[in-house]
Amino acid sequence: MASKHGPKAGRSTSMVMVILACAALGWAHAGQINSVDAVLDRYKHALGGVSTIAKVQSITMRGEIDGAGATGKASFVYLAKPFKTLIKITGIDGAEVSAGFDGTVSWSIDPKGASIDKATAPEAVRRDADLQYALHQPTYFKKLEFAGVTNFEGHPCYWLHGTTNWGKDNNQFYNVQTGLLEGYRFQVDNSSGAVAIVLFQDYKSFGGPLIATKVTSRSGDRWRTFTYMSVSYEPVADSVFELPQAVKALL
Repeated sequence: MASKHGPKAGRSTSMVMVILACAALGWAHAGQINSVDAVLDRYKHALGGVSTIAKVQSITMRGEIDGAGATGKASFVYLAKPFKTLIKITGIDGAEVSAGFDGTVSWSIDPKGASIDKATAPEAVRRDADLQYALHQPTYFKKLEFAGVTNFEGHPCYWLHGTTNWGKDNNQFYNVQTGLLEGYRFQVDNSSGAVAIVLFQDYKSFGGPLIATKVTSRSGDRWRTFTYMSVSYEPVADSVFELPQAVKALL
């Protein structure tokens, strides 16, 4: 009579062989990833492909913001077209803050009034407004190199280390298993030179490329998390990004 443990043992052995084979394939694949182009090409593929990314010409995101010291969650709506952005934030007390970029001027309005951002490098603002940044990343760097595989926030990642065209140190980390961006560690783009970390989590599709629906930024003991609850690719009118009168007055 066959042992009752025989078939189970056979399946276990087979499973071990499958796991080892998959691991071997994974190691072989990892061994082939040894350049900036290879990492970024895999990232674009993981998001959904170049054509899927390129199709995004407008986006509207809505969600919530939480942060250090906050007593509740603020809400926001973010609208963008290539090199144009607008965000409106409503705090738990009803106070509103808005900020935008019309392709030339970076501005903000809070309860204290309007201001124009003159501390951030203009090219950094333009990069942040690049709706297809995943297709253009190397153009923003005077140096971008493959730095190997490292641990970032508990995940084995491909590490790209670079210096932006405006002289800031920038590190990008892409998950070895998924190819998706896990996060950044970089010098902030104002004159302070502080180091910040940004984490990208909970990727989902809303009919376009994958989007990290939870984005957390940290610098020192300060942190803030944006959680995207809805995403639309419906056209956004150019008039949305026109400078408010309070900002025009400053010009």
